[in-house]
Amino acid sequence: MCGEGHGQVIVIFLTGGPDELEGVRRVRAEVLPERWTVTYCGRHQHFERSGTAAPVDFDGEQVPVFRFTHSTAIAE
Repeated sequence: MCGEGHGQVIVIFLTGGPDELEGVRRVRAEVLPERWTVTYCGRHQHFERSGTAAPVDFDGEQVPVFRFTHSTAIAE
C-alpha cells in the first residue's frame, strides 16, 4: 500500500527510520493498513503496524504504532 490514496483520514504514529518521519501522521486509507510506505529522499521507507507496541496517545485518541522495517530504492 502506498502513502497516498482515497478513503478516510486515519492517524498513525511512525517510529524508527529517518528522524524526519518519526511521529504522528494523518494518512488516507479505506481501513487501517498493516503496512505503510512513505517516499522520502528518493527512497521508499517501509513501516509495519506493530502488534506489540502500545498505542500512542494523541489528543486523547489511541493511535496505532507503525515500526520501520526497511528502505528500498525507487525503481525508474
